[in-house]
Amino acid sequence: MKQYTCTKEIAEAANRHFEREVYNFLCTWVRDHEDETLLRFDQPLEQYLEKDALRDFFLNTEHSMQKLLKNRSIACHLGRRVGAVYFDPISSDPLLALTEQRIYNLSRRMDSERMQVPFRSVHPNKQTDGGDTADISTYPVDSEEIRYNSGNHFISRPANGNVFDENSKHCTAKSEGNLHVLFKRGFLEDRLHDVKVLTAAMHEAGETQPQFFVIYSRHSPQEGHFGTSLVIMDPANSEFPRRVLVCDTLLKELPQHPRWWNHFIAEFSHVFGDAVTEIVEDLSHPLQKVNIKGDAPFRHDWDCPYYAASMADALSDLVKNNTALTLNGSAADIHNAMKDLMQDYYQPDREIKDRMGIQKTNLLKRWKSGREVIKELVLENSRKSSYEL
Repeated sequence: MKQYTCTKEIAEAANRHFEREVYNFLCTWVRDHEDETLLRFDQPLEQYLEKDALRDFFLNTEHSMQKLLKNRSIACHLGRRVGAVYFDPISSDPLLALTEQRIYNLSRRMDSERMQVPFRSVHPNKQTDGGDTADISTYPVDSEEIRYNSGNHFISRPANGNVFDENSKHCTAKSEGNLHVLFKRGFLEDRLHDVKVLTAAMHEAGETQPQFFVIYSRHSPQEGHFGTSLVIMDPANSEFPRRVLVCDTLLKELPQHPRWWNHFIAEFSHVFGDAVTEIVEDLSHPLQKVNIKGDAPFRHDWDCPYYAASMADALSDLVKNNTALTLNGSAADIHNAMKDLMQDYYQPDREIKDRMGIQKTNLLKRWKSGREVIKELVLENSRKSSYEL
């Protein structure tokens, strides 16, 4: 993978500077909180600072991630742009400072979900006590599932709630007029019930124009994959849609369907009756690589939240800018119009980008998602400081 603007040497120098800043931060903390150094025992100070001080800080400090981010140098490093990060050309893992990786791991293990920086930590059962990432050779012999799990690598870790919130904030901002972007936790069936309730309320209020509902959701409790739907409703009939267009991400070649297709369609039947399956049209985009057991974990693709958000954006823009197409155009024409808008994943000639290009796009989005969480925490610190002043 092409390395953007940051060489390994520059990244290593930045990491060394960061290590010094955290060392100084911990020295100050130990000096001011000697009664809270529970893990020091008889260790020399240098050894304690190297091995256990950061864990003590997390154990004894409420909202520890926010406290760290009050230090400008630490905040700038953790929140650096993707151009200041070196990514391994094979695994795509970012080159993180040792203490930086510990911060992400300990924050995930000991702090709230809201403080967890997306994609930059490993699961707690893959960490050492001190917050380092455990070597796979240390896993229990019978831990096949842990060994196989993709969470060992940045590019293939499942998204957490922070990513959902980020995508929701972006996509729902497009709601206006008769476009309603439904982007909430829960499953497709929940959102389809919302569609019926909202449509009935609009009819009661005298609305007569078609209403467009772009839905971003997990398919069902049985199948948690993300997908996107466009449901067009006439206010006079909240019991049955005028048109239903659905988008999944694993389609190889129309009209094939991924293994969870039946779960996807069943949610529509539960809400609108079996007849709705006759009008469901497929707009799926073949973006997501099928994960194959035995393949290198960093080649696994857990990016359906980003694919689904891109499709939701495209459908929302089409509703706004070409309503006639979404109402009456063919599925093929709508599918191609989406490609024109999904420039992250399609070339100008509507050909899908190669796997390397798609992976690069998602890598950039993953790093940006982490920055968004860090920026929010820094802004929250700033708001609290202003209030206190």
